[in-house]
Order: sequence, then structure tokens, then C-alpha cells
Amino acid sequence: MIFGTCPAPILDHKEIVLGHGSGGKLTHQLIHKMILPAFRNPLLESQHDGAVLSMNGARIAFSADSYVVHPIFFPGGTIGDLAVNGTVNDLSMCGARPEYLSVSLIIEEGLAIDDLWRVVCSMKDAADRAGITLVTGDTKVIDRGKGDKIFINTSGIGLVPKQSISTRRLPVLGT
Repeated sequence: MIFGTCPAPILDHKEIVLGHGSGGKLTHQLIHKMILPAFRNPLLESQHDGAVLSMNGARIAFSADSYVVHPIFFPGGTIGDLAVNGTVNDLSMCGARPEYLSVSLIIEEGLAIDDLWRVVCSMKDAADRAGITLVTGDTKVIDRGKGDKIFINTSGIGLVPKQSISTRRLPVLGT
């Protein structure tokens, strides 16, 4: 089947399964047989968790991620600080100094306000520790029973110094 200019990829599954989001073989297959062929470009080829871009003579790192963990509170943290720290880590692995953060919340109707406040405060604490500033975001509320309390999407921007580590994609062991 062809949609627009994209021929349908040949995958091992006819439906998405949890393994497609695990970071393992099924994720690899989804990226290599669907995402890369549809959007192929030199910046995407590195397949890094962040991209290093040139803008007006400066090099910046850009990263986006989503967090869908259960439970949302766990020993040592919350979904909120995990989201901020994960994005900071992705930017840092590009050799960047994290600067700016976007946070979008998808909140299930019925989430306790105290729980949301705990997540927001953990995000603020993590951002302060990392020296990254929240500059934009979005909030959506979905019907009760249609989510898992809260999902968080983040994007981050960081500055890459002139002398930085390589952002070349390293081979993954076992592939």
C-alpha cells in the first residue's frame, strides 16, 4: 500500500506491540524500515538521541523525548525529574551545555492535584540542578481511563562549544 509518496514498509508485525518502544530489536526495525526511509536526511542519519545543528555560526543540540512510566512515583524519583534529567542527558551526550526546555503534559482526568504538583516540583528541582530553563510547553487533558495518569514530552536545546566531544554514532554491541 502507498500513502502519498511513501511505499509501505515490510515489518515483522501487523500491529504495534510494546516491544516497538523498548529500544531493542523491534524499535531498531521500526526506525530502519519506517522512520528513516520516510524522513531520510543527513542530520537524521546519525541516529543519535539528539541532533547537532548549525545556526548563524553557532552549534546547538536539539533533543526530544517522551516519558510514559508506571508508577509515576518510584524510589529515587518521579516521572517529572526523569523527564528533565533524560533530556538534559541527551543534550549532554551531544556535547552540549543544556540551556532551554519545553515540557508538554498529557494528563488523565482524575489525577490528584497534589500528585501533579509533586511532579511539577520534581521537574523544577531537576531543572534548577541542571541549570536548564523551562521556556515553553503545552498541556492537554484526556478522558478518565484513556491514559496512565500523566505522560510527559520534553524537548531541549543546548549550546555545543567549539571544542566538544564527537557526536558520531557509536556502534551498538550485539548488532
